[in-house]
Amino acid sequence: MTPRDDLLKSFDLATDDPFIICWRDLDPETADEELGRLAPWVGWLTGRYNLDHKLIPPCWPDHGALVEELSALRTLWEASYLEDAAPSSPVAFHRELDLALRRLREWTSRLGCSRTEHRPES
Repeated sequence: MTPRDDLLKSFDLATDDPFIICWRDLDPETADEELGRLAPWVGWLTGRYNLDHKLIPPCWPDHGALVEELSALRTLWEASYLEDAAPSSPVAFHRELDLALRRLREWTSRLGCSRTEHRPES
């Protein structure tokens, strides 16, 4: 088992193909299960890149746009570290991460959620 396999296993992800989710097509129970699988990766991402609540508030699972963005980032991250990925793939992930963080900051700002307060979308 490779270090990548260990990391993916710790996130409860597949070790062969990127984990692509079409959230629109999920029933509520499956969506909850997928959020449970996404949460450890989001926790890793926020810790690894020292991201705060202004980018990813604790209530991110309650906001569809944040879930979609973070899920897409996870899929790209997984694809970037496949054995047959191009050597430039991790750099491409970081380029896309930069753009995603800008969108996350804007969405989180618009939502008005903070570290301690969740504001439901109207």
